[in-house]
Amino acid sequence: MSGLLHGIHLSDTHLGPSTDFEVRGSRPSERLDRILRAIDRLDFTPDFVIHTGDLVNDPDPAAYQVAAEALAPLASRVPLYVASGNHDDSAMMAASAVAMGPRTSMVKDADRLAYRFELPGMLGFVLDANVPNPAEPHGDLPENQLEALAAQLEAGHEPFAVFVHYQPFPIHSAWIDEFLPLRNGEALHALLGKFAPDRCRGVFFGHLHRSVQLYRDGILYSGIASPVCEFTAGVHDEKVEWSSDCPAVFHHLSFSPQGTVIKAFYAP
Repeated sequence: MSGLLHGIHLSDTHLGPSTDFEVRGSRPSERLDRILRAIDRLDFTPDFVIHTGDLVNDPDPAAYQVAAEALAPLASRVPLYVASGNHDDSAMMAASAVAMGPRTSMVKDADRLAYRFELPGMLGFVLDANVPNPAEPHGDLPENQLEALAAQLEAGHEPFAVFVHYQPFPIHSAWIDEFLPLRNGEALHALLGKFAPDRCRGVFFGHLHRSVQLYRDGILYSGIASPVCEFTAGVHDEKVEWSSDCPAVFHHLSFSPQGTVIKAFYAP
């Protein structure tokens, strides 16, 4: 990696089957529109945009059509990539009109959205950790995805970033730590530490509906808030509360040979 790459990270837009759909006190389409207009006003052109899941609130072809229409102008200018969240249906998303950039599947499984995409001097790996029961909010990475990621990291030498919906570790908040993380986040961390800790530019996720940064064994883990509503994360929370009085946020990711810089932007 010899230059500077710019990415945009957003997540948990929870779009509905119509633009006037409301959830938890906010209108997701209006929040996403604010973010897209703010991206248009940036003084640089991103090299890619990544959405780390819960693109829609309920898996519904009409909701994915709303998403496709909203994202189409951006996707026509910048490669767009989307991970599958616990509110998504991976197969439905893959078959939808949501335009994604060039990518290569990592596993032979039509029900999973796990793939690799290439950037100048850098790779992106998008993993699908959804569990069979959509009512379960935690994630679990299938063994074949971990094996595929290990094989590609062992064979390559490029810097890379990993994108997944779920946070890999507890964040010291009782309800979140019991119900939301990857059940095998330690396996992902061990894999990254074994094969490529010096090449990993970060693991990026959503799901928590709030910004959180973790740093373990030289590896950066970065979570982004939802523009729709923010969850509480008290140390002793017995349940999660939420507030729609939150900024419409996205992150600007800058990748260079020296490391990773993350800047939060708040759409007016």
